Amino acid sequence: MKTKRYPRGTAFHEAGHAVVAWSLGLGVRAVRINDDDASDAAEIVCTDLSIIEQIALCSAGIAAENAFECPSHEPAGARDREKIYKLLKANEISEEEQGAALRGEGYNWARECLDTHMSEVIGLAERLAQRGRVDVSEFLRLMQAQ
Repeated sequence: MKTKRYPRGTAFHEAGHAVVAWSLGLGVRAVRINDDDASDAAEIVCTDLSIIEQIALCSAGIAAENAFECPSHEPAGARDREKIYKLLKANEISEEEQGAALRGEGYNWARECLDTHMSEVIGLAERLAQRGRVDVSEFLRLMQAQ
């Protein structure tokens, strides 16, 4: 019997969010992907983060897709870009004023974090591609094993 495999690009996208959250000291309860719809998510317990850290967390999925050359489905990146747009708007930051610079800084922060934790991202993404879900205890084991 053939084992089901989940989309590799989606696995790297969600692994990017989870590893950046973990590197920020946030709790990651679970990470899951689904090949039937776009309900993928990293369940992250958020605390107070700077605007750059929040943008980095939102950018992490797209940054992981780029870093590991594993594109995901378009809705994932679109949802992340929408979150960043809403975050900037809620903080009354206009695109002309600082928005583009902050988005760039947040993306670069996420990319540096992913480069630093490359083995953790790969380990988590491969596990997600195999199983579709990683719970908190397995996530912590994967982060400590590297």
